[in-house]
Amino acid sequence: DAQHVFWQHLPPERKTRRARLILASRRLLAWSGGRRQRISIVVGIYLILWSLPLLFSQPMISVFALLPLLLVPPVGLLVYRLVWKEFHE
Repeated sequence: DAQHVFWQHLPPERKTRRARLILASRRLLAWSGGRRQRISIVVGIYLILWSLPLLFSQPMISVFALLPLLLVPPVGLLVYRLVWKEFHE
């Protein structure tokens, strides 16, 4: 049973299934408040939404929708390196 250390100190009326679900939902909400988690959730939703046209035999719109996810990181790295090079050489 993976309960919190202080779970044993709670009164019996607070050890109900509903209390455990509330505690788990609060932990999940706190975890999802992190920056990495929010970015991952948004990118995941974006990928799911733009993958739906593949089910309806519309692959080109999905390819165009995925291009920003594929091109932004290398272009960002290129810009970073060029700016770094400009100020450090």
